[in-house]
Amino acid sequence: MFLIDDVLLRTLGISIPGWDLVWLFELIRDFAYKEMYNPEEVKDRIKENRMLYEFEEITKEEYEKTNGELMHKLKLAERVEEMDLDVRTDILGS
Repeated sequence: MFLIDDVLLRTLGISIPGWDLVWLFELIRDFAYKEMYNPEEVKDRIKENRMLYEFEEITKEEYEKTNGELMHKLKLAERVEEMDLDVRTDILGS
């Protein structure tokens, strides 16, 4: 329903006051989620942490603490990636 409304109204050049603002906030939210929960970036940080430990620039305790935090972030990032943020859901069922 929303997709048809968005596509139809935007192709006709019709703008409903308030809807464009909602659309903009949805775009910002989706972009923020993709930036905050990027699994590849977290994996890179895990590799960097491992290299710092191997080159003895951080202690084992620091490595384990940071690695635990990063693994938690990785799990969250993978969950967010599984969600399809581009699909809008009609919560009212109409």
